Amino acid sequence: MEQIIQPTQPLSRKERRALKREEKQEQKSHVKSKKGMKKIMLWGLCLLALAGIIASFFIFSSKEQNSRPDLSQVVPDEGREHLSEGTKVEYASNPPTSGSHWGEPLADGIYDTEKPDEAIVHSLEHGRVWVSYKPSISKQTKKALEDLLKKYNGTVLTPRGANDTDIALAAWNRLDVFDLTPDGTLDEQRIIDFINRWRNKAPEFVPGSGGGKTYE
Repeated sequence: MEQIIQPTQPLSRKERRALKREEKQEQKSHVKSKKGMKKIMLWGLCLLALAGIIASFFIFSSKEQNSRPDLSQVVPDEGREHLSEGTKVEYASNPPTSGSHWGEPLADGIYDTEKPDEAIVHSLEHGRVWVSYKPSISKQTKKALEDLLKKYNGTVLTPRGANDTDIALAAWNRLDVFDLTPDGTLDEQRIIDFINRWRNKAPEFVPGSGGGKTYE
């Protein structure tokens, strides 16, 4: 038996308009989808480029730092026994970089008065870097030290009359001491390198402000 194919009925004007609207909507959706994909790809490329720039910066900074000599010296470990506050300790290095110390560390910060070595050694045990200076250096140099140390967390700045040199940089078992140049210039980069190399390289990692006392 032959199959009888019914002729298709022509679309009405209303149906043709509806069909055109559907086609236009599909085209718009397609275009919008392509634009969305392009935007996502563009953002992805931007993020990749940014990540590359950041990674390059840190790699370059690390290489630049490592290219400069480490002028600090290793100091033999003197232990880390806790003593009652007020107990005096004789340390092997000047200033000390380890050894017996008081139970409360010196709080992080910038001080314009001398603080007990026995408290600061506890700060060093927590990964702090201690920058100390002879009280006789100029006001301008003191201000430069203060402005520099404000940029770095996990540091302590104090005057220290017992220092043998104008500037002393101490971390746990590391020490760098030096004088200002004859014209009074401060080698800030030397301090920055020491902080970047030896901060948080101690037996105990204490994040944040580190707690402790100010020993007023």
